[in-house]
Amino acid sequence: MERKTLIIKLLAIAGCTAAILLMNYAIFRLYVANKLDLAVTWIAAHDIQPRTRITADDLVEVRISRRYLLDHTYNDKSDIIGKYTEIQGMIPAGSPFYAGMLYEEKDLPDQPVLQLKENQVLFTLEVDVAKIGSITAGQRADIFVTAAPRDETPVTGCLIRNARVVSIKDHKGVPLSSKESTGIPYMAELAVGKEQLELLTLAKSAGEIQLYTSSQSYSTEAEAQLDEDSPVTAWLRALKNPPQAQG
Repeated sequence: MERKTLIIKLLAIAGCTAAILLMNYAIFRLYVANKLDLAVTWIAAHDIQPRTRITADDLVEVRISRRYLLDHTYNDKSDIIGKYTEIQGMIPAGSPFYAGMLYEEKDLPDQPVLQLKENQVLFTLEVDVAKIGSITAGQRADIFVTAAPRDETPVTGCLIRNARVVSIKDHKGVPLSSKESTGIPYMAELAVGKEQLELLTLAKSAGEIQLYTSSQSYSTEAEAQLDEDSPVTAWLRALKNPPQAQG
């Protein structure tokens, strides 16, 4: 009986000791947390390559003293997921996420290039309010060319139909959709086929190019097509490959 009582007392002492230790540990943690002023933030779970869309798998939650967090650190998960790393910057494993590291897709410096489909390139055209009219990024436009060759009959017609307008920018290269833009169009970027670029470049130097609203302006599928029946197309091809002089 005495042995059983002794065991019970020892167990009670051990339980009390464990409770005291746990209480001390909890108090110690609260004290340390209060002193360090810990804050929840997110760091990179691994090296994240340039031009990568951030997902939840790229993040690890940690607690860091607020004194080590810069003002432009993203501490909210929703501010990070879905954004892209910049084109020249890798985020190393363990790094917090800063505002200058990440971009919304629409604000990427090379965002127009990301919108190109296979075998497409960007064709850049200087525009103004009169030339661009009501055309906006995302719409389709027909590319018309007007040329007045010396001692020849003027040539005019559609060269490319349904060219997708990737972006319209101001003179600083800022998309008109950005709050930082002047709102005055200066340059349009259009997605065209690689094989169409040479004729467009030739047309740019030999005549005047104008954009017009396409019959498929709001299409989500139509892409640039060369107008094979246009007199402009035939004229530019002849200009590109003049007939050999007769011997």
